[in-house]
Amino acid sequence: MLLDEINVSDIQIKKEAQDWKEAIREASLPLLESNKITTSYIDAMINVVEEKGPYFVITKHIALAHARPEHGVLEKGLSFTTLNHPVPFGSQQFDPVKLIITLAATDSESHLDILSDLADVLSDEEITMKLFEAKSEQDFLEILKSA
Repeated sequence: MLLDEINVSDIQIKKEAQDWKEAIREASLPLLESNKITTSYIDAMINVVEEKGPYFVITKHIALAHARPEHGVLEKGLSFTTLNHPVPFGSQQFDPVKLIITLAATDSESHLDILSDLADVLSDEEITMKLFEAKSEQDFLEILKSA
């Protein structure tokens, strides 16, 4: 399970972003810095929202940023970024976004397992509130692993 492989370097807490594009760029940095994605993957995630709307805002205050694997995924990965100030993505139902989960899947099937694992965690409002309020990357990781 990919969630078991998450470590502190995959988490960013209380990052600043002026808009949703900057939020996606910021949230992608752990995967970019660990060579799991290329900059073209970041551009593809932004293009997806511009073309199809904010469909990856999956629940209240949470976005699961991703694009097709062929747009720059080098290795599977997952990162978590909380925003100091929530950012609207254009989702009337779930804005503003406080947490961006950035997903790099190497094929179109592998992300389904990850989504299943995430659904278990994110369906618990108490856990998501704790994740939003985490004071450090280590706190976030401990909350995530205890879920």
